[in-house]
Amino acid sequence: MNNIKKLKIGIIVDDVDQPFLIEDLYKKSLQSNCYSIVCLIIQKSNNLKTKNLISKSFKYLKKNGIQRLIDNIIFKLVDRIETQIIKKKNKFNDFFLKQPISKFEVQKIYVTPTISNSGLYYSFKTEEINKIKNLNLDLLVRGGTGILKGDILNICPLGVISFHHGDNDFYRGGPPGFWEVYNREPSTGFVIQRLSEVLDGGEVIFKGHIPTSFFYKLNVCKLFLKSSIFFHKTLEKLSNNKNNVNLYPKKYDGFKIYKIPKTYQSLHYILKTLSLVFKKIFNKFFGRVLKWNVCYQFTDNWKSPLIKKSTIIKNPKNRFLADPFLISYNNRTVIYVEDYDFIVNKGKISAYEITSKGHKEIGVAIEEKFHLSYPFLFKSTAGLFMIPESHQSKDIRIYKCVEFPIKWKLHGILMKNISAVDTNIYQFNNKYWLFTSIDSSKLDEHSSELHIFYADNIDSNSWKPHSLNPVVFDSKKARNAGMIYSKESKLYRVFQKQDFDKYGAALGVAKIKSLTEDKYEEEEIMNVKPDFSKNILGIHSFSFNSGVLLNDFVKYEKY
Repeated sequence: MNNIKKLKIGIIVDDVDQPFLIEDLYKKSLQSNCYSIVCLIIQKSNNLKTKNLISKSFKYLKKNGIQRLIDNIIFKLVDRIETQIIKKKNKFNDFFLKQPISKFEVQKIYVTPTISNSGLYYSFKTEEINKIKNLNLDLLVRGGTGILKGDILNICPLGVISFHHGDNDFYRGGPPGFWEVYNREPSTGFVIQRLSEVLDGGEVIFKGHIPTSFFYKLNVCKLFLKSSIFFHKTLEKLSNNKNNVNLYPKKYDGFKIYKIPKTYQSLHYILKTLSLVFKKIFNKFFGRVLKWNVCYQFTDNWKSPLIKKSTIIKNPKNRFLADPFLISYNNRTVIYVEDYDFIVNKGKISAYEITSKGHKEIGVAIEEKFHLSYPFLFKSTAGLFMIPESHQSKDIRIYKCVEFPIKWKLHGILMKNISAVDTNIYQFNNKYWLFTSIDSSKLDEHSSELHIFYADNIDSNSWKPHSLNPVVFDSKKARNAGMIYSKESKLYRVFQKQDFDKYGAALGVAKIKSLTEDKYEEEEIMNVKPDFSKNILGIHSFSFNSGVLLNDFVKYEKY
C-alpha cells in the first residue's frame, strides 16, 4: 500500500462553513495512504453570501413566485422541527456540525463562477481553469453548490466526481432522502458519479441502498453517514485501479426531476408520518409487540413450499423464537433457534428436537452476557460447528459441539473488532467462504451490505476480504436469511427483503452463479412472502436441510 502513489485531490466548495461530508472526507484523507486532499477550490459568489431571512425571501419571491415561496417555507419548517428531534440522538451529532474553511490546513484557491440565469449551472473563466490546472490534480470532488459545466469537467485525468443522495435511476433532484419517505420506498439509494455535460448522465462508479427510515430527517442523516464511508473507499479504490472501476448501467432517461415538495405534499407527508407515529404509540400503549414464531414441515420440496401446512412451535411465556436452523446428527433431528427473552431483553440459542410425532424443547445450547441469534450450523470432518450472530460483542464467533445437542464451547474468534450479523459459511472450490452483513458505519444498520471473506480453514483467524466488498449493497437483498442445504451441486443464498419501516418483510432465494476471489454473481430464483396466514407482517428466515423446511414469521401479539 505504501508504494502506491497518492492521488492528489482538490475539493470544490462554497465560501461558507463546511458541512459534515466535506469535513469527514478531509479527516479520512489525513489517515489515507492512497489519496491526499491538497487544496480547496472555494467558490465566491453573491449568491452564496449570507443574507438575512427577509432578503433571501424577497429574492426567492421575485424569482419563483409567492406559491413556491410558501412551499419552501413550509418545507423548511418541517426540516427544522425534525432536525430538533434528531439532535436529541447522540449518534447523529456529527451530522449537524460545520467547520469554517480556516480549519482545513490545505492550499486554498478562490474562484468566482459564472452562474446561469437559472442559478443552477456553474462554469469558470479560462484564467481560473488554468489556475486549477497548474495544481496538477488527479481528481476533483464537487462539494459545493451548482451543476458544473465546461472545461472544469476535463482538466483532471480522473475528472470530477460527486455524490448524489438518491438513486438517480429513479430519484433525480431533491431534497435528498425526502421523496423516498414520502413514497414509502423500501430503500433509499445514493450514487457516486463522474460528472459530464449531461445532467445525471455521468458514469456511476458506486451505488448503494439502505432501508428507508420512517421520517425524512432520520433518513437523510443515515444516508449521509453511511454513504460518506464509501466515498472515502471509492477514492482509495480509484488510487489502486485508476480508471478500472465498476460502472453501473444508466437508466435515468425519462424520469422526472424532483423538487421541494408543494405545500399540500408537505402537509400530506406530515399526516402520513403522524399516523405512523400514532400507530406505534397505540401498539405500545396496549402492550402489543412484534413477536417472531418458528414453524417447520417435513418435505422434499423447498422450491414451492406450502408454508400454511407447517407446524408452529408455540412461543414460551415472555419469549419468542426466531431464526431456525436444523441439523440431523447422531440419529437425532434438532432445530436451533434464537430464544429471545423480553424480561432481560436478550437472546440465547435454544434447541428443540423434532420427530414425526412432534417436537419438544431440549434446553439452552449457548448463552452469553450479550445477545445471540441466527445459529448458523456447519458440519465438517472436524465436527459440528455453530456461528451465531454476536454483533454486540464486536466479533464473529465459532462454537463447537462437544456433546450433541446442547453442550457447546467457544472454539475461536473468526474476526475481531467488527459489527457483523447473520453469517453463513460455504465450502466451495477448496476454500471456505464466509458471507456476512457488516455495518461499515456506526448506525447499527446491518441490512444493506453483504461482505464475503475466504480462508483455507473453517477456524481461520485471517479471513481475506473479497475484492468487490460489499458484493451486494442493497437492503432489499443483502442480509442473509437462512440456508438451503441442497443435494444438488449448486449453491443458494437466502436473503431478507426489507420494506418501508419494516424489518424482515419478505424473503428471496438466489442461485450463486459465480464465486471467486475477484468475482461474485447471483441470480434471484424465487420469493417467499408472508401470505400464508392472517395477520402475519413479515418473514425473515427460511432454511431447508435433511427433508425439513423451516421458517419464521412475525405478527403483533400481546406482551
